[in-house]
Amino acid sequence: MRIYIFIIFLTVNLFAQNQNTDFYTSEVLQISTDPLLSATILLADKKTRNLYVLNPAKNILAPEKYEIDIGKNDGAKTKRDDKKTPEGIYLLETKKIQPEIPFDKYGSMAFTTNYPNVFDKFENKSGSGIWLHSVPDQVPLTRGSKGCVVLRNDNLKKVETEIKLNKSFLIINNSLTILEQKEFTEKKQNIIDWVEKWKTTWQSQELDQYIKLYSEQFSAPPHYNKKNWLEHKNRLKEQYKFVKIELGSAHIFNQKNQYVLRFVQNYESDGHKDRGIKTLYVVNENGEFKILREEWISL
Repeated sequence: MRIYIFIIFLTVNLFAQNQNTDFYTSEVLQISTDPLLSATILLADKKTRNLYVLNPAKNILAPEKYEIDIGKNDGAKTKRDDKKTPEGIYLLETKKIQPEIPFDKYGSMAFTTNYPNVFDKFENKSGSGIWLHSVPDQVPLTRGSKGCVVLRNDNLKKVETEIKLNKSFLIINNSLTILEQKEFTEKKQNIIDWVEKWKTTWQSQELDQYIKLYSEQFSAPPHYNKKNWLEHKNRLKEQYKFVKIELGSAHIFNQKNQYVLRFVQNYESDGHKDRGIKTLYVVNENGEFKILREEWISL
């Protein structure tokens, strides 16, 4: 009897301790504080089938979570109709409600994602229609999804109040990568230092060093690759006497060897001036960060 009582006591105390523990994840290294970007970030863990909500004011993973359903088949989505849930960094783009979606299939609401994202397209992944949606209460969360992330109606209604369309991201991983605070800080600082190097080489017009930060598979709208991107920068160097770059507070998201960095960028030279939202899609190639794609939206 004494042993039995002791085991119960220990379990209760461990549970209580976990309720007061904050977790640092590799998936979200920084949430931007810029009003133009700041938004709640959602994290889906496929292994435990839990969804976590990260408020921008607190860049840590609190114990609060919501049960989710995922695709019928294990593994990351690679093609249409494989009934797998993708793993990556996805933007929540639009909201759908009745009568646009049937209640018996999608519950009260759904949020579309940008799957396939830049990394997915680069890896030739196919398919579409990956949503965050709800289901009626009588539908069990027992791996019935075709690939979407699914919550109960009441839970999605709670999460919905936190979502900002085209600002909130849904990051999906097979298993979230929990880090100690020191390891988290070091990983975050490594990518921040790299961004500073990218900015410095661009601003100082050290284009031979600047272009080394780009992948051989680099692309940028409307038709740039690594070769003609460098040619473009060299032409600008001949035109402008100086370049000044200011970067705002950045989102820094990570999933495996993929990184998404988004920030407000102010560019100024003696011949041109602009302000916009810059997104860098970065890959870790053999221990070095390389830009796979660069996108910019004018403000």
